[in-house]
Amino acid sequence: MKNRTLLCFSMSLLTACAGQHQRQEQLLPSKETIEKAVKKGEILTGEMVPVDTALFRYAYRMRVKDSRAVIMDLHNADYYYHVFTYPDFHYVASFGKRGEGPGESNYAANVRFTAPDTVWTLDDGKNRMYQYSGITTNKVPKLEKDIRLDERLLRSLDFDLKDASTIAIPDYSGENRFGWVSLPSGELLRKSEQIPVADPKLLEKNAPAVAQGWNSFVAFSPDKRILAAVTQFGDRLDIYDMHSEKQIEKLGADGEPEFKVTPEGYGIPAGRICYYDVQVTDRYIYAVYDGRLFKDIMKQPDNYQQGGRIVRVFDHKGNLVKSHVLDRPIAGIYADEKAGLLFGLDVNADEQIVKFRLR
Repeated sequence: MKNRTLLCFSMSLLTACAGQHQRQEQLLPSKETIEKAVKKGEILTGEMVPVDTALFRYAYRMRVKDSRAVIMDLHNADYYYHVFTYPDFHYVASFGKRGEGPGESNYAANVRFTAPDTVWTLDDGKNRMYQYSGITTNKVPKLEKDIRLDERLLRSLDFDLKDASTIAIPDYSGENRFGWVSLPSGELLRKSEQIPVADPKLLEKNAPAVAQGWNSFVAFSPDKRILAAVTQFGDRLDIYDMHSEKQIEKLGADGEPEFKVTPEGYGIPAGRICYYDVQVTDRYIYAVYDGRLFKDIMKQPDNYQQGGRIVRVFDHKGNLVKSHVLDRPIAGIYADEKAGLLFGLDVNADEQIVKFRLR
């Protein structure tokens, strides 16, 4: 059934893309980017990838390791995660049972591979992380570890692995940008970086609300040298070099996150829905971008299609290399540079895996 549920913004809550010497592009507002691509006839047309069983309600994240893909479905009634063969997407098994019982999840947030047959998953609802093994073509995934995260982590809405024993989680307290957590214990080891809000006084007065307004999606490069963060409610990319501890800030034409602070101290988005997902490869940063104003979305709620139609490709210094404009909005991505393919997740369709050929 086609999913028409509006995104919940609860705050309690190419060939690989381009040659090395391609001229840097200008980071235009989203509307201008789409209009320019339409005028030039440079829209990437997606091809639906059928799967051999009916599973998806809201396919939100795709992670690939070798010949396996795991797709996270936010609204599935039974299981949050589904294993497929890659790149042909034959269904293998499901895991991460939805529920309140031991080892079950009630609000999946993300999934990451740690080995070809092993993943960690994050459950924000229970403030827990789970490790599963057996992500193969002939096994049912098995729950190996269940850890409770440090109570000082107010919310845990995304994560990525710095190494085998440490993860980065965006900090929802507003004290810092990231929390660094021990995987064996769930203990908060330290916090780092400041939220780069234009007006520092906002942090002094309403730090948690600022953190909510600056809700970010994060991803490490394969060599773990850089960490990229993109804001869900603002046109902002930040790149952190883990070795030199330098930060590259890129503010797009649509501006930094806009939000209102409620009397209860929550940050409510007031500007645009911007980034949906980010992936860092050996050479590039791929980020799904929307850019539509909330006020425009609310004028036509029944016609609103969730996701972004723009995939921005940056180099590791934050320079825009290419903006791909798609024929439909997508939420999650996986860029396969070797094959020259981009896979997207279209939560508005019945068949939700879509394949694009990169130019």
